[in-house]
Amino acid sequence: MPIKYKWLSERLRDLITQNMKKGVDKLPAEQELCRRYKVSRQTVRQSLSILEKEGLIEKRRGSGTYITGRSSNAQKNVIGILISDDSEYIYPRLLNDINTALTKNGFFQETFVTGNRTSTEREILTALLPLSPRGLIVEGCKSALPNPNLDLYHALLKKGCHIVFLHNYYPALKGCPYIKDANISGSMMLVNYLVSQGHTQIGGIFKADDMQGIERFQGFMEAMRDAGLTVPDERVSWFHTDDFNKLQQHEDTSFLKKIVQESLNSCTAVVCYNDMIAYFLMKELKLSGYRLPDEMSIVTFDHTYLSNSNHLALTTLGHTPHEMGTRAVQMLIDSLKGFAVMPTELPWKLIPKESTLEKR
Repeated sequence: MPIKYKWLSERLRDLITQNMKKGVDKLPAEQELCRRYKVSRQTVRQSLSILEKEGLIEKRRGSGTYITGRSSNAQKNVIGILISDDSEYIYPRLLNDINTALTKNGFFQETFVTGNRTSTEREILTALLPLSPRGLIVEGCKSALPNPNLDLYHALLKKGCHIVFLHNYYPALKGCPYIKDANISGSMMLVNYLVSQGHTQIGGIFKADDMQGIERFQGFMEAMRDAGLTVPDERVSWFHTDDFNKLQQHEDTSFLKKIVQESLNSCTAVVCYNDMIAYFLMKELKLSGYRLPDEMSIVTFDHTYLSNSNHLALTTLGHTPHEMGTRAVQMLIDSLKGFAVMPTELPWKLIPKESTLEKR
């Protein structure tokens, strides 16, 4: 028989695997391990020391020995992040929050930028499949549309990869937890705020190919209905990923110019998909001669740096700082430990600023 503590460490590795499958994140007390495996207290402590050095467990004084969810193979502790962007808007801060939370728990991230393109998503997943990653945090691509890459996600899941979706999810992919904004209730909050200020002619601008846009449209329409207000179709405008990318690169704002001319001319307020749309819309409105916020109140989502324009600070919705990225990581780690992880929607908080004005 090999040295007892090495033999026991192998048995405990098997126990860790069994416990993770059961959703148990703790090892029995040292005294119980002595009894179960018929070894001395010194042997148990030597074995636990090996597993602690490998990163499989951590000891908490007065509480016990806990399973970390990590692998003894350092390469297996890299978590893949599939994200639309890594350099603009909300993404640098979000990725920093994810990286900080992963590092704190002994994991590391490798970021893959999809550009919200399903073809790029497929290339990334195809490359990841033979590597059998332990976990992925994924922002779905064009999540309002059927996804052509479900076969690769199913193959990854079959190989034991744990997946948590961020901002959206694929309804056809059953069983994968997600963390996202409470978009419907958030949009209702914005409409109700405008209505409380006396606005009745309210327009909306939403993203057509992502789940967030569809849900924000749904909340907008339900709140208008509940307020007894009708919404002519022409007051609701849609844009797509390509439009947004061109806008982000300051290449083309023509779709917003068209919205100002054709959709908002009978409105006194508008609900925007996010701060970036609102920021550029504000410029187009001013170019068209609107006095803001006197002739057009603007509300939006995300509470980013763009909502604090020197020209006009935007009334927006925000979350508790760092919440989205930190909780996405915790959900993934809990999943790795074998816990049942439930889908989560983060509630919004209204942050009134200068871009809204009571309608008299």
